[in-house]
Amino acid sequence: MLRRISIFTILLISCCDLLAGTYWISPKGQASGTGAETNPFPSVEMALKNTAGGDTLIFKPGIYLGTQITLTAKHAGSAQKPTVLRSQHKYQAVLHGSAVHNIYIKSGCDWVIIDGFESSGARYTGIKSDADYTVIRNCRIHNNALQGIEAHDVLGTVIENNIVEYNGEHVQFCHGVYADGDKLTIRNNIVRFNSGWGLHLYPAIANSKIENNLIHGNDRWGIALYSKPQVGSNRIVNNTIVLNGNGIAVKNGRDEIIANNIIVGNTGWKFEKAQPIENVDGGYLHKSKIMIDYNLCLPRFTGAGPNGVSADPLFLEMKKGTFYLRKGSPAIAEGSRKYAPKRDFFNRPLPAGKAPDLGCFAYDPSLLLVQAREDWYYQWPFLFKGKSKTMPDLWKQPKPAKP
Repeated sequence: MLRRISIFTILLISCCDLLAGTYWISPKGQASGTGAETNPFPSVEMALKNTAGGDTLIFKPGIYLGTQITLTAKHAGSAQKPTVLRSQHKYQAVLHGSAVHNIYIKSGCDWVIIDGFESSGARYTGIKSDADYTVIRNCRIHNNALQGIEAHDVLGTVIENNIVEYNGEHVQFCHGVYADGDKLTIRNNIVRFNSGWGLHLYPAIANSKIENNLIHGNDRWGIALYSKPQVGSNRIVNNTIVLNGNGIAVKNGRDEIIANNIIVGNTGWKFEKAQPIENVDGGYLHKSKIMIDYNLCLPRFTGAGPNGVSADPLFLEMKKGTFYLRKGSPAIAEGSRKYAPKRDFFNRPLPAGKAPDLGCFAYDPSLLLVQAREDWYYQWPFLFKGKSKTMPDLWKQPKPAKP
């Protein structure tokens, strides 16, 4: 009997995967909308009422004002067929002004992908997930009252390729990304100008990867990591952490790896001493519990390790927020391949037979050409309302420089 139930369950799941469909939503849709591309649902509420787990919902350009998109267990996907919420064009489906969160994925609604939205003006958090195996990617999340992204006590969540900026109203309680759990991946994000921490990984994170992120201009720490006691094993590698209140802070360090990062110009917040890497527990970070090496730290850090570097990294234009490495940078080829991610910020594989560069941006002469920034407003990597039509694509792969 148990075998029959098991087979029936598998067949049922397979049938649901096969029947999963693609539906469209538009703020200009008609009340009679069916979810077809030519006749989209007129509201998120109608779309969620008429769809299920494993479906793909595509949001047409426009402003979705004052609505919280709430996903419950009914909309859970699977590893083979995740539920997908996607903006038809990157940043052009704008979620704005929810009374709580613009997107809220409740516990039990596992395997959901959120892709390509602009999320702003929420009275709490831009995008929040309490579910496992959530992917939040390609979003611009800004000017929300508390956090940009929030995900607590979750498993396997991926946060990648997002701009998370200008979130929060308080330097202690509001952050760019506020997350913890097991086996999280936080990579290739730009996290800047948030009121508290850039990444606040609290209260307990383990077996997670924090890699290839640009974190700058946040009022407190760039990264504050509270390692899960007796577990730990988190990797903070190849990040560029610049001009924050402080650099990296670790609590309960156990088998952590901090390597290949650039940690520069983090000036200290009020009475906190400016240290590139510090121990929240007080005192020095114990070498038996944490590996720190191959980092470029300025000011000089006594615990930087035998392969640590202390020098001006020679950023292209730090005052404008452009942290590409110039020719002759002391960060070039100073990293350890053992700790480096397999791919860089632009999703290119690391070149074979070469030590990796430090920070999130590998040295590339193509990035230094004006043409690489031709869609930026006067070489500034920001959106200027009234001047720029769209946010520049900061993940666009550079064209090879001509010899």
